[in-house]
Amino acid sequence: MRSNGKWTSSTKTTKIYLPPGAGGPNMTTYVLVHGAWHGGWCWNKTVPLLRAAGTEVFAPTLTGLGERAHLNDCLNPADITLDVHVQDVVQLIQYEGLRDVVLVGHAYAGMVITGVAEMCPEHISNLVYVNGVVPVDGESMADQLIAVRGQEFADWVRDQIENGNGFLPAPSSEEEVGRRWGISDPDDLAWVCANVTPQPAAAMASPIRMENSAAAKIPGHFIGGGESGFDSVLERARKAGWGVYPVASGHDTMVTHAEELTRILLKIGNS
Repeated sequence: MRSNGKWTSSTKTTKIYLPPGAGGPNMTTYVLVHGAWHGGWCWNKTVPLLRAAGTEVFAPTLTGLGERAHLNDCLNPADITLDVHVQDVVQLIQYEGLRDVVLVGHAYAGMVITGVAEMCPEHISNLVYVNGVVPVDGESMADQLIAVRGQEFADWVRDQIENGNGFLPAPSSEEEVGRRWGISDPDDLAWVCANVTPQPAAAMASPIRMENSAAAKIPGHFIGGGESGFDSVLERARKAGWGVYPVASGHDTMVTHAEELTRILLKIGNS
């Protein structure tokens, strides 16, 4: 949604109609949302572990990323905003008829899952932020990362929108992937480096609106810390009374610590 020349995340509540018996009466449903430069593929270690525990799992890829990067050939980069990514997940919940969703967001997807909760809070049982930003009303992902990566990052995002091609380049080498996201295993490095794609910059510059009182009542949880650079966010979550689960991993916990992450997600889903 564009307001006064700026892209903002819509907070209009979406009514979702579910088919009879959707999701099963006793099955916990997880929706895992990836962060910037990633795709649904980054959960490939976590998804089978959750399914083996008898849960229903979805790991969508957001518009313009992963296997959906080909859409960039027919879309204006300025139109791939946070609101579009929120709608990607809302539409999944609607068309799959999901309820009582444990909604999980990694990194940038902390913005996305918060926006989804604004639109359909009655379908979400828990919000889980995996080394993710915990949004502040009116701020963008770029604003949030000033505390972690400095003003230079926010300036870079805006420069790519105004003067570049509208995308933030993905890491181009295994060395860069390892340094940025705390990955050291050679197979993991090769896998991640082969699959990352440029990130739509407009999505990082879109401020979020948090106005739905029902969304504010959904239990929140934070997983991560350690070497991820998100220690300050972890402490903020702790002070807010959220469930906090420190993990001694780098940024890509779902790649390097999938089993530990799965145990925590199952604990949250069973709470």
